[in-house]
Amino acid sequence: MEDINWSNLRLNKDEAAARGTQIKSMLGIKDNIPITSEQLKYIKDNYGNMTGMDNSLQLFLNSIEDFDSAAKWLSKYSISLGAAMNLLEIAQHPLGKNIKGL
Repeated sequence: MEDINWSNLRLNKDEAAARGTQIKSMLGIKDNIPITSEQLKYIKDNYGNMTGMDNSLQLFLNSIEDFDSAAKWLSKYSISLGAAMNLLEIAQHPLGKNIKGL
């Protein structure tokens, strides 16, 4: 994984990738669709209103200094839950077929 140079926090790469997955899920991003810097800014500005929570994701979002670099890094190293579900469905079928509705 490439170094994280877009945050003012010292971030663990695995934690940052997990936060990216959380952001992709909130945005409804599936497969290999990238996160945009505009989407990151929107989530940063609206996360509390969207979820009613103020947790460490807000701290993570507030630490971003370079939204373009963050969007590229998170798009590259964070999986989408849609892709994870597709892999799970294939792995659970004995013939490797895609099963819907799991």
